[in-house]
Amino acid sequence: METQNLKRAWQGSLAIVVFFIVWHFASVTGLFGRISPEYSLLLLPPPKVVFTALARMAWSGYLWDQVSVSLVRVLIGFTLAALIAVPLGIGMALSPLVNNLTEPFVRIFSPIPGVAWIPLAILWYGLGDEAAIFIITVSSIFPILLNTIQGGRDVDAHLVDAARMLGASRWQVIRRVMLPSLIPYLITGFRTGLGFAWRVVIAAEMVGVPKGIGYMLAVGRSTGHTEITIVTMICLGVMMLIVEELVFAPLEKRTSSWRRTPNV
Repeated sequence: METQNLKRAWQGSLAIVVFFIVWHFASVTGLFGRISPEYSLLLLPPPKVVFTALARMAWSGYLWDQVSVSLVRVLIGFTLAALIAVPLGIGMALSPLVNNLTEPFVRIFSPIPGVAWIPLAILWYGLGDEAAIFIITVSSIFPILLNTIQGGRDVDAHLVDAARMLGASRWQVIRRVMLPSLIPYLITGFRTGLGFAWRVVIAAEMVGVPKGIGYMLAVGRSTGHTEITIVTMICLGVMMLIVEELVFAPLEKRTSSWRRTPNV
């Protein structure tokens, strides 16, 4: 296992080094001779320029201010989505009545992309945090909800019957049997929902919601500072990588065996 991890680390590092070398030469040679080098420096600044801008923005505090605004919006919207989707998903999995009343709305609204809500959100809430949080919540609900429903329906019926035979109440069945079986599905739903949340908050901040990473991305594009746009993209990738490696990957690895194995 250690050998595999070491091999994975050095191969990944080598790939990153090659990427930066190709990036540098593509920038200074005009995309390998396709355009003039001066124009290429505007379209694709070399790594040195990008990381200099990154250091300058971080040192001044501007980068952290924008990241923190987006992060707070995502956390609030994502938390609201989880608080709505998990209980509703459990209810739909357990109760045919709740499922029949709710399923038509889920089937209608779940295919609608989060960015489609941006014009309505701005009309309803104006330009501010409320619009962004609403869009994030709407976008994050359905991945969490659908995974919760699937997890609730995949709970081993024999375990539920055994718990009821031992005198467990409905709440005890949910807490002792259903929730532990749901955890792997919730992790998958949270991972997907968080990805949706970041995508939609960037789109919202780019087109109308002031401040945040998306706003910074739009400013870099509109002012011709391409290095700011690339810095924003790097920050997004690094943040999602950190969350993936420190939160979701360990949780998924620990709970993957909790999923019910289909009978063959």
